[in-house]
Amino acid sequence: MIVTIDGYAGTGKSTVAKLLAEKLGFAILNTGAMYRAVGFLLARHGLDITVNPRPTEKIAQLLDGYSFDMLGNRVRVNGEDVTEHLFSEAMGNAASKVATFSEVRARLKAEQRRIAHSGNFVCEGRDQGTAVFPDAEFKFFLTASAEVRAERRLWQLEERGVSADPATILREILARDRQDETRDIDPLAKAADALEIDTSHLTLNEVVERLWNVVKQNRLKGSPGS
Repeated sequence: MIVTIDGYAGTGKSTVAKLLAEKLGFAILNTGAMYRAVGFLLARHGLDITVNPRPTEKIAQLLDGYSFDMLGNRVRVNGEDVTEHLFSEAMGNAASKVATFSEVRARLKAEQRRIAHSGNFVCEGRDQGTAVFPDAEFKFFLTASAEVRAERRLWQLEERGVSADPATILREILARDRQDETRDIDPLAKAADALEIDTSHLTLNEVVERLWNVVKQNRLKGSPGS
C-alpha cells in the first residue's frame, strides 16, 4: 500500500511522514533526500547545474549508473551512505534546481517506483500523489503560511548554531515555492483526490493523528482513499 504526502517546504512533511510510517509499520521514502543526493553527486563530478544550456546528456548518463537505497533516514547511492552530505542549505537549493531537470525527474521517478514496488510505503515529496503514484490508496497535501515556514526554518538553523536573517529566509521560501509551482515538469500541485491539511497552527503530533485517523478509518471500512 502507498500513502503519499506532498506539500511545500517547511510544512513538516519529512517528520510527519516518518512518524506516520512508524505508526503504520510502513517503510518511508523521502524523495526530497533523493534530489539532494543528485545535487551532491553532480557537484562531486564537477557538473555545474547553473549553466545554460546544461549538460543534459552527461547528467543522464551519470544518473543511469546510480542505484538508490532509502533505508530509514539514510540515503545510499551504489552502496555508499551519502546522508551526511545532504542536509545543508546549499544542498536544499541544489535539490530545488535539479528537480526542474527532466532527465533527473525521469530517473528518480523510475527509482522511486522501483523502491516502493510491492511494498508498504509512506512516500513524501512534491509530486508523489500526482506524477509518481497517481493510484496511491491515500494522498495528503500539507500547506502552511510562508511566514510560519520561515519561522520554522529559523528555529532549525538556530538549533544548529547558525545565524540567519528572517527576511532573507522568507524570500528564499517564497522563491522556492515559485520554482516548485512553475517548473515545466511535474510542478508542485495538490492531487484532486488528496486531503489538504494546513499545518500552520498544528503540532506535528496533531498532523500525524489526522492522517492516521483517515487511513485507519478507511482501512476499517475497506475502502481506501481520503
